[in-house]
Amino acid sequence: MSRHPLSFSVLAAASLLVCAGTAQSQDLHAGHAHVQKQKKNQEQAVLPQVTVTATRSEEDARTAPASVTVFDRQTLQQSSRPDEDLLTLIEDAPGLTLSARQVGGRKTFTLRGMNDSHTLVLMDGRRIAASDDVVGHSDYQYGWVPASAIERVEVIRGPLSALYGSEALGGVVNIITRWPTDKWEGSVSLSGQRASSAKWGGTGGKTAVYAGGPVAQGLALRVNAERSHVNPVALREDRRYSEIEGRRSTSGSLSARYALNARHTFEAGIQHGSEDRFYDDVARSAQATPYHNTYKVNRDHGYGQWNGVFGNDVKAQLRAYRSAIGVSTHRTNGVAPTRPQDMRDVVGDGFVQWRMGSHRLTAGGEWRREKLINAGLTGGKDSATHKALFAQDEFAFASHLIATLGVRVDHHQIFGNHVSPRAYLVWEPSENLVIKGGMGGAFKAPTLKQISPNYVGAEGPHTFLGNARIKPESSTSFEVGADYTTGPLSLRGTLFHTRVKDLIYFREVSRQRMGRLVRVTYQYDNVNRATVRGAELGLSWAFAPGFKWNNDLTLLRTKDSNSGVELTGRPRQVLHSQLQWQGAWGLSARLGLDYTGRQRISQSGGRLPAYTLFNLSVGQQVNKMLSWRVGVDNIGNVRLADKSEDFGYAIRGRTLAVNVRADF
Repeated sequence: MSRHPLSFSVLAAASLLVCAGTAQSQDLHAGHAHVQKQKKNQEQAVLPQVTVTATRSEEDARTAPASVTVFDRQTLQQSSRPDEDLLTLIEDAPGLTLSARQVGGRKTFTLRGMNDSHTLVLMDGRRIAASDDVVGHSDYQYGWVPASAIERVEVIRGPLSALYGSEALGGVVNIITRWPTDKWEGSVSLSGQRASSAKWGGTGGKTAVYAGGPVAQGLALRVNAERSHVNPVALREDRRYSEIEGRRSTSGSLSARYALNARHTFEAGIQHGSEDRFYDDVARSAQATPYHNTYKVNRDHGYGQWNGVFGNDVKAQLRAYRSAIGVSTHRTNGVAPTRPQDMRDVVGDGFVQWRMGSHRLTAGGEWRREKLINAGLTGGKDSATHKALFAQDEFAFASHLIATLGVRVDHHQIFGNHVSPRAYLVWEPSENLVIKGGMGGAFKAPTLKQISPNYVGAEGPHTFLGNARIKPESSTSFEVGADYTTGPLSLRGTLFHTRVKDLIYFREVSRQRMGRLVRVTYQYDNVNRATVRGAELGLSWAFAPGFKWNNDLTLLRTKDSNSGVELTGRPRQVLHSQLQWQGAWGLSARLGLDYTGRQRISQSGGRLPAYTLFNLSVGQQVNKMLSWRVGVDNIGNVRLADKSEDFGYAIRGRTLAVNVRADF
């Protein structure tokens, strides 16, 4: 079964161009090709997908100086899994694979073989306080922005530290929120889900509200709120344990935007989210005491921002914001909770962008103060200050050839200076073909927990130890690729190669088995050198009226360069395939296949088997206001624990999801 999806994709992969993704700016284009592209888009009423993340300026995603995948609002709403969180909605992005989080069935991702901690998560370009430095097995940063408030999600693969600093080794996920135009608009969404075997759990529902519009001359407001609940899934073999944790969350935001005139805009907003993650467990003791465990998570984000335009060629931005996340646990039957933790980021940044002949120049800076409160740290808390300056130049050699050069200098209070360069070329020899490639350097400073010599974190069946000798991670990445579109057919290919120095990982110190349970102690440590290489191959084919077939295949090879051993938790092959249909009366359907190949799971060489998931959704845009969608996730009712007890994450069994949305 595991080989079928790959054989099914061989013909597509063999016909693809193998070359990579990086560099150019749409507004630098001049000449016949650009004019013809605009004309063609107008004739076909096709709007190109845009990205602002690759260069801090809006441009065509296809010709942007990075490998970009954009999930727009329509794509998210028509997902095969309409009731899922953001992480699940974007997991079809090329290069993205699921990874374990060890507790309550949690899962996170790797991007081009780099851990989720190497992917910087932004909201409208602003950092979200990373939950990894609070709870190492969390995925809390992916579920707290209500889907109703999202305009699009940009997944940028490859290093972007030259623009965004630490954490952007693997790439950037930027959540772009929705703003109204010149009139009031909004939506109300109701969702529900039910597992095929309700006695094991997994049922739940979600309610979301969004509204925004003008309230006075130059002043616009927006508000959104969301409340959801999903029951835990019990372990079949022993119902005292939860295979997948339950969730109960509430989130909301209020923002205002004031246009002083056509050139100066002020914006401010606050966002709050609270969430309970709960599951049943058994204490690791001779008495094996059953208990109910609840993680209580609170998140806050507040910001102020100014955007200005001067003359015809200069624009500027200044921002100040604060992002915070706090986690505490509550446990029954006298079982001791883990220590409460709180992470806060205070940031001030800005940039100016101007034109100079054929050059578009960007320069800016950032000041950031991070603070962690955790009783496991020496003195109970720690903090560090980051300072940075960055510059970027986009310039045209000719009407079809654009270069992007950038550099950022970061100063970390503990680890000193680090330089992150970036260089990309984009060549568009015709309106059908884009060839692009380049290199970039990136770094990531260790978290405040990782560098504390006295840190001891006991999380479920795992214990994590700090390490004062740990070093910052750094990487150098190369990529080259092409995108060819002709009529109904689109072929994409990217080759990438990344060398990582001092990669931070969990070094296993001890392992103790207690019945069917295993308690493992890890210490944060460095792999002196590691390499990650691979290919992203894509094919999209509109083979008949109303029908489109999308395929993205990721091939990955990783290695600890010192030992020659493959890195853990990184599948060698991942395939996402989706058949789309758009019919009359606003009807549409999506049939998806997700294949995850074998992956190494332990330093001793153990491997997890491959698996394939199928999902289906059918929906209708009844009229301008009303739409509905019904989806079935995991049609084959695959259970990873049946394939191997070593899977560190779990997936829900066959689940029916229903969504009804009213737009106004």
